[in-house]
Amino acid sequence: MNAAAKKARVGESSNLDKVKDVLMRPMQDYAETHGLVYADKDLTGDPSRATQCPVAMLPFKLPAQPFHHAVGLSPLWNKLVDKVARDTPWLYSTLDAVLAVDPFTRKLVEVCKEVEKEGLRQKTYLGIHRSDYMLHEPEGESVSPVFLQVELNTIASSMGSHASNAAGLHAFILGRYVAGVDDTAKALQDHFGLGAKLDAFSEHLPANPSLIHIPAALAKAHAVYGGKPGAVVLFVVQGTERNFADQRFLEFSLWERHKVPVVRKTLAQIAAEGSMDSATGRFCLGGVEVSVVYYRAGYEPEDYPSDSEWGARLMMEKSLAIKCPSIAYHIVGAKKVQQALERPGAVERYLTAAESQELRTCFAGLWGLGPGEDDAAIIKKVMEDPRLYVMKPQREGGGHNFYGQDVAVKLKELSVEERGAFILMQRICPRPQAAILTRNGVPTIGECVSEFGFYSVFVGDEKTVHMSEHAGHLVRSKLEGVDEGGVAAGYAVISSPFLVKEAIGLYSRRHTARRSCDRAGSAVPRQGRTPFDYQATGSPEGMAALRGMPPVH
Repeated sequence: MNAAAKKARVGESSNLDKVKDVLMRPMQDYAETHGLVYADKDLTGDPSRATQCPVAMLPFKLPAQPFHHAVGLSPLWNKLVDKVARDTPWLYSTLDAVLAVDPFTRKLVEVCKEVEKEGLRQKTYLGIHRSDYMLHEPEGESVSPVFLQVELNTIASSMGSHASNAAGLHAFILGRYVAGVDDTAKALQDHFGLGAKLDAFSEHLPANPSLIHIPAALAKAHAVYGGKPGAVVLFVVQGTERNFADQRFLEFSLWERHKVPVVRKTLAQIAAEGSMDSATGRFCLGGVEVSVVYYRAGYEPEDYPSDSEWGARLMMEKSLAIKCPSIAYHIVGAKKVQQALERPGAVERYLTAAESQELRTCFAGLWGLGPGEDDAAIIKKVMEDPRLYVMKPQREGGGHNFYGQDVAVKLKELSVEERGAFILMQRICPRPQAAILTRNGVPTIGECVSEFGFYSVFVGDEKTVHMSEHAGHLVRSKLEGVDEGGVAAGYAVISSPFLVKEAIGLYSRRHTARRSCDRAGSAVPRQGRTPFDYQATGSPEGMAALRGMPPVH
């Protein structure tokens, strides 16, 4: 980093240092009185005890163009997930190498096959997805930052309520404190580059409709089901769920806006209380009909400690209730599927050429491993500099990936067959910016990077699309150098975006600020065709320049 960059960074941190103590208490009180809370880890003697959800004190600056582009991709992700989920032969063949070494994914596929064997009773699917990206910011002054996808979540896409409430928090903080003449106001004005346009700050804070659109999708599915009066939406939850408020806000909104009741049950409770009419397929809990099953659990092996939980999952999947997600939607979220869709012609199997081209603009470099994959060349590159790659298994929830030198170590430990349970992904390189992270009532200033999630909702069957739309966004910020990114897993905090017109609103183009992965060298060269070869230019050189990567030969 040159002298100008260092000076800019020092100034940015100095501004935040001026406001963190002043804003900490009002920020904390707003968060706690507006539902940004977790259940306390220790509820002994007081089951009502809660603590502030980890949240950023201020929004995270982001160029507006990538944000709006990602919003526009939401209906395409909906369409792709639905098309892939209904092409189960392709799904099964794609996951062949994984099934041999991953018992959990194998069990999910077995459930899917058994449901298919008996005939699909419910062909309407409800999707509440979240596509997660990081802003890849290539070196050089002439190339714009671009979102590259980290993953696509198709089950238990959480934090929608907290994301909406965090947006409200940041609107309050800036609205209340940015327009003054004291040191706090001046520091905020300088940090966000507001100048004299203090009353226009709200233009930079995009509305976050997740608390409207996600419950609306659940209500639409409930209506499409057309059950008896008194039918309920079932939230499948974990027994020790700290993130209760994020779920309850959806439940309360579903009732207040749509008068649709919700019941919450664990898989074990469903196994004990649930039943399905073998003739009609109607699924009931204690005699009450269930219209929609919304999974906020069931995405990790620990949710199935016995055959009873698997039995409950299978019963619900066979039933007439609309599932969110269906077992097929759940499987589409596997990392192996993400990697397989990056291959030439895969997305084009389901979408038009124009739609495919648009989605491919956000594909990062992805490589398959193990049987059936020509992985020798990419493994050689990993061994040369493993810091440029991430190795991912077929898991949700955070804490399962391998980074840096651990990638090389893990690859050496695995047999060819065992490698099939993983994929390799390009390490995305965002530029850090100073932020204030708060956890347990303590503010911490540091250089941070963020992951940006975009929710989308879908209700439809093979013939009719009842709903398909963007449904809000999520920002999770973490200290630079922290690999994992989950909030519930303890790695990140919830934030919201502060949109600027272009990259120069974040970083002066008079200097080049270092990227988060500069410590690992340049961005990853991609062997063979890149996802960007499918852009309108058709030029590998042009697309490589867009990504800040050497041309592919």
